[in-house]
Amino acid sequence: MLSRPMIDRVAFLGISWYAILIVFAIVIGLLLCTREARRQGFPQDTMVDFLIYAIPLGILFARLYYVVFRFNNYSEDWASIFNIREGGLAIYGGVIGGLIAARLVSRKHGLPTLALLDVVAPALALGQAIGRWGNYINMEAYGLRVYEEPLQFFPFAVEIPIGDVWYWHMATFFYEFCWDLLVFALLLCVRRHSRKTGDTFCWYLLLYCAGRTVIEGLRNDSLTFISEFVRISQVLSALAAFGVVIYFFLRIRDRISAVTVAPVISAALCLLTTFLGEFERGAYSSLFFWSQISLALLIASQALIVALWTMDSGRFDPRTAAPLCADALLIVALLIGGVGRANADNTYYVTLRQCVAMIQLILCGWLLCYPLCPDASRASDRA
Repeated sequence: MLSRPMIDRVAFLGISWYAILIVFAIVIGLLLCTREARRQGFPQDTMVDFLIYAIPLGILFARLYYVVFRFNNYSEDWASIFNIREGGLAIYGGVIGGLIAARLVSRKHGLPTLALLDVVAPALALGQAIGRWGNYINMEAYGLRVYEEPLQFFPFAVEIPIGDVWYWHMATFFYEFCWDLLVFALLLCVRRHSRKTGDTFCWYLLLYCAGRTVIEGLRNDSLTFISEFVRISQVLSALAAFGVVIYFFLRIRDRISAVTVAPVISAALCLLTTFLGEFERGAYSSLFFWSQISLALLIASQALIVALWTMDSGRFDPRTAAPLCADALLIVALLIGGVGRANADNTYYVTLRQCVAMIQLILCGWLLCYPLCPDASRASDRA
């Protein structure tokens, strides 16, 4: 028997708290999107139509995504595939369904798909933040076991019932809640200053996926493939974030040079650093040395970007260099803190390493979307 009672998942009349939170997120999202769609001059029923398409398609693809990667759980009882009340919805599948819905609705109303996605993106981030509390009520989406007593407190950790006992685990649902709220706030700023259609949605992908890449590595319930250390959502998140950087790079193909290629190379080093650390934390502690080398290469890439930007513009721009230098200082501090840790438990250290790598990845996207973008440069010159 548990040392104390579980949280009741059911609110009333057999309706779960998770369902109530999802409905609340949908209502809030609809209000936000409708207001922005009206400001953008969209047809009146655009967002209602999007909701009609997005809800069933989102649920369908969220379930399909989960079932495909956990097919062994359903192969002997195919009927259980349709029992979503037992859990098993994956957010990336839901996003795929939402993308299909956006395409269908944009064609129906004669709108650019990216323009519709720009309207939806902030509400999506906020909805994900709200939904994460449903994970807590369901006692899911938690992280690695926390054995250190000084760290056994919320919000760093949360107690989860395993068998008949409550154990402390990393509160990864709360980490993502906080990150999603930050993404929501940043997207509102991006939307006010975006120069191209699709920027807001691209920044949703870049920001959300960068954070998810780090958080997913800490979770206990990740969908995996090939081996238990290869987490599907983590790989997909990292590739999606990197893909946005590539997209920003391709948008300025008329100005391809060493100064624009350098952020792409730096972003690729960010992925290398992230996944070296993931395998190091999983089972291959011998990768510690190479992970530290990858951190040093990140610093070198930052210095190269600043040097090339200075030569290309003919002046040192402190506003461009400051974010890169700040991240470089964090990396230097990690390198110093890593001295003598080759044979230590580096679970948290790897996470910090991944954090600075993802910050650098976001900065690479920022460089290509703003300072290195010709339109942005001309706007800066006029100012």
